[in-house]
Amino acid sequence: MTLGQKIKEIRKRMGLSQEQLGKIINVSRQAITKWERDEGIPDISNLKELSTILGVTVDYLISNNTTLPELSMKIKLNKEKYKNKLSSYEEILKEYYKEPWEIFILSTNKKINKLERILNIFTGGDYYLIKGVSDLSPYYLAVKDNLKLLINIKNWTMEVIELPEDTSKKKITYKDMYFINCGKLKYKNK
Repeated sequence: MTLGQKIKEIRKRMGLSQEQLGKIINVSRQAITKWERDEGIPDISNLKELSTILGVTVDYLISNNTTLPELSMKIKLNKEKYKNKLSSYEEILKEYYKEPWEIFILSTNKKINKLERILNIFTGGDYYLIKGVSDLSPYYLAVKDNLKLLINIKNWTMEVIELPEDTSKKKITYKDMYFINCGKLKYKNK
């Protein structure tokens, strides 16, 4: 798999258009097109930026390794662009994941181990409550075709994690957290 093929595959699996990826790393859509066609290669600073944003190493991008790793991506958001933090979530999701993407709002809790369950019993449920609400940042599930992406927006950074195709839309487990689908996000028309 060539560098261009890897960039294209990762970009598509993260649900980004060439234009969106170009904006994120501050290059033109045409530059992304050239790279994906192997008609040019990113300079070292763009290669580093690509690896940071797409959650892979530079070594992986330029190696002959054809197996794509579990993908995650972090995008720094421009806080000046959005009116305020709370109303910006919908704007951010609309910008990156337009229809035909379906966006679902998720509620979250952290998994607790046996010791934590015991502590939870002795505290009358307070331990579980405290652990479960330690992260109040919003989580979303974006779904299109066979792609399922877990999205978290926190501290003006959007983290996007690719989930396996067989992930349920109703209940999702990822690392030490589990999520329950609370319903589809309906965008407000302005």
